[in-house]
Amino acid sequence: MAARQLVDLPAVFTPLPHGLWDTVQHPTANGPHWQQGITWTERCPTGDTTYDECLSVTGTGAPPEPASKTSNVEQGSRGALPFTVYAEFECSPVGVADAETVASDALARVEQAQVEAAFWTGVAGGQPVVFPHLAADTEVLDGDVILQTVASTVVTGGADVAQALGLLEQELADCYAGQGLIHVPRSALPTLAAWNLAAVVDGRLVTHAGNLIVAGTGYTGSAPDGTAAADGTAWIYATGAAWGYRSDPHVSQLRDSLDRTSNTIRMLAERTYLLGFECCHLAAHITLGVPTD
Repeated sequence: MAARQLVDLPAVFTPLPHGLWDTVQHPTANGPHWQQGITWTERCPTGDTTYDECLSVTGTGAPPEPASKTSNVEQGSRGALPFTVYAEFECSPVGVADAETVASDALARVEQAQVEAAFWTGVAGGQPVVFPHLAADTEVLDGDVILQTVASTVVTGGADVAQALGLLEQELADCYAGQGLIHVPRSALPTLAAWNLAAVVDGRLVTHAGNLIVAGTGYTGSAPDGTAAADGTAWIYATGAAWGYRSDPHVSQLRDSLDRTSNTIRMLAERTYLLGFECCHLAAHITLGVPTD
């Protein structure tokens, strides 16, 4: 058998666009302490209106004295916890001078999908420890700090995607008057396109209402209770603005990775993430497919 030349992998890995990390905000972290979890005071205003009775008329005379102004900003303590994505491989110590590069490349290929899966399901390392996350039907508290809100279901039963998205965005507008996020599994993208419900604007995928669409490779489309959606359907979620912190990637050093008992190298690359969102947490169940009329 002729000896074949060993070459570096010629293909360049390109992450899919419109994923979670590409869409959320990236505030500057004040040091590394966020990796122990964070807490913030969330303020979700509803607002109201009033008038000056001396300057106002109703068409039938002066209005009565306006009602007293009342508090209309909901305040509460919210929190988020970190999780870590990693890639590990074993190999012979012979001919792996670039093992650290290989480990970094392996992490880069999987971290987007793994982060999105954790943020959708709340699961890391097989345990429900990622807070907050999307598919949730139970509130989780740490003392008086809310780590997890319940996804308020706007549509059940697999409504057509135009109706469901319209109801979801109206609820989002009522809850959060700014630009929010619509989280969808990639299986829903052809349906959104068929119904002309999404467009790419300045490189970002948006709805016609102006909300950003997050099309997660790791998004599962599951219901708030964690059950898989029926064939031909998917769950989608809406939140207020979302943000994230992530650490620099950590790659084990080659000299520290030798397992002398098996004479193999165990290379590890990992990165820690933390994600949070504002005010709103909504869910809708949609039917996939093209319009029929």
